[in-house]
Amino acid sequence: MTDLFTVSIDTVEGPTFRGRVHLINPDAWQVPKRTTFPLALLVDAWFLLANGYLHNDDDRVPRGDRYPFSEERGKEIVADMRLKDEFPELYGFIFGKKLRVNAAGYLVADDGRTVLEPRRQAKDVYELGGGSGHDEISHYVFTVRNAEAFSRRAAGFVTTYHSSPVRNVPLWSEVATLEDEDHPWEPGESREEMATWEDPADLEYWRVWRLLENRPFEERPYVDITVTASHPAYLEHLTDGMRWSTAHTGHV
Repeated sequence: MTDLFTVSIDTVEGPTFRGRVHLINPDAWQVPKRTTFPLALLVDAWFLLANGYLHNDDDRVPRGDRYPFSEERGKEIVADMRLKDEFPELYGFIFGKKLRVNAAGYLVADDGRTVLEPRRQAKDVYELGGGSGHDEISHYVFTVRNAEAFSRRAAGFVTTYHSSPVRNVPLWSEVATLEDEDHPWEPGESREEMATWEDPADLEYWRVWRLLENRPFEERPYVDITVTASHPAYLEHLTDGMRWSTAHTGHV
């Protein structure tokens, strides 16, 4: 999955966190407004920490990950969350629940060998989503995604969600100064007229992203967000200063 946003957590206070969402991909030129988006971010952070995927990248890595603790400490924090059992279910709503099966498609225990009683094939119990594979433990299949269930849970998880206007948007006049040998300006693009415009550019316009790709991360467009959860325990895996990039939009 291609990263669409870079998320930074500035502060976590009780049930509320504040942060920034940087726009890093021209396919995602605005930050989603629905409450499913911040919930998806919470689930994403849980998954990264639970699997030891969040760490401190070298400062030379553009928009690199930031996490003030070790990967092992991150796993411990997730394991000690009071409401940790809710997150695997939420993850399953987004990607489908992973079911372990044997070669014949019968549901098996987490050991990958013991067939669950009563003996049932996964397709007879669950609506499967088509994804399947195998790892060092067993074969596995996935259930279908459940956008409706995820949306319902977002209404219970997220009490308030506010986002600011997009900041650090370049001006049209700045876009007009861009020289691009691979994509030269054409007469119909009114470059000369654009050079006089002092309004923020439209992030849907592809030339804006040609300009942005050469800017430092700190100067890229971003949105401030403030999110309040229905219980502070849902934020126990977040901490000030963490940052990661995500492909999540809140759309399942």
